[in-house]
Amino acid sequence: MTDLTTVIVNWNTKNLLDDCIASVRSEVPEGFAHQLVVVDNHSHDGSAAWIRDRHPDVTLIESPENAGFCRANNLALRATDSEFVLLINTDARLTPGSFRAMLGHLERDPNAAIVGPRLEYGDGSFQRWTAGAPIGLRSMAAYLFGLDRLPGRLPGCEGIYVGHDTATSFRPGWVSSAVMLIRREGLDDFGLLDDTIFVYMDDVDLCHRARAAGWNVWYAADATAVHLMGASTKRVTGKASPEALRALNRWFARIHGDGRGRVLRALEVVGFGGRAAAYSGAAVGFRRDADRSAEARAQADAHFVHLKLALEAIDAAH
Repeated sequence: MTDLTTVIVNWNTKNLLDDCIASVRSEVPEGFAHQLVVVDNHSHDGSAAWIRDRHPDVTLIESPENAGFCRANNLALRATDSEFVLLINTDARLTPGSFRAMLGHLERDPNAAIVGPRLEYGDGSFQRWTAGAPIGLRSMAAYLFGLDRLPGRLPGCEGIYVGHDTATSFRPGWVSSAVMLIRREGLDDFGLLDDTIFVYMDDVDLCHRARAAGWNVWYAADATAVHLMGASTKRVTGKASPEALRALNRWFARIHGDGRGRVLRALEVVGFGGRAAAYSGAAVGFRRDADRSAEARAQADAHFVHLKLALEAIDAAH
């Protein structure tokens, strides 16, 4: 019998839990010893009571505070010992066959520790931040200057996000923790999620440590999960939380050193500044087309936000 623990971290998303839980239960095959754990991060929308009443068979762990994504997941990971662990966000949904496809990669590759599926939005469009190359100066430059999205791009121009949708599974630098299947043996080797990270970069960090310890990370192109995050605003960079870029810069400097961290921020200034200028020019050029001009202006404003963030000093907050 194969043991699986599914961990869902919830913070005031009671309305999303039913569909998330249902999608997991429909995908776990018969013959699995499956424990579903919800860690409630001190919600104030009645989530904990709702789980106890509506899903009494779910193991509920109540955190006395909003402990952040990593610490909350680790509460469940430390309390369980299953062979495999599925991490899934409340706004994610497994699709038919996705779990089996992910598990297949772990079964075929005994050195695989982490598998992530192809992610798409609720409207069916591909989600670029499903996976990406190891985050270094080269991959950041490829992303910032758009080299990763060029057709027939040269080797070495892979960016921090997948440039194009693909039907071929491969071994990336990292996969998103929105949906992530993990081999427990790997966690025992390279460790749990980093408790010092409150949110963002948890998946990049975990995959970085897995690969450094000699384990493989797989992007399962044959598995698809729906990740609902802001589908209506997915193309506007600045709609992402400013903390996401701060967390990236903080993690990069910690892993690669302060010197490379300063080089990264210089690349960001040039990259985001160039994008902001280009979109500002496009907004003027499209002035006779109100919709296209407004879209270009929104993109320009978004990249100006990231330009200002790139100029911030890197703090030590988590």
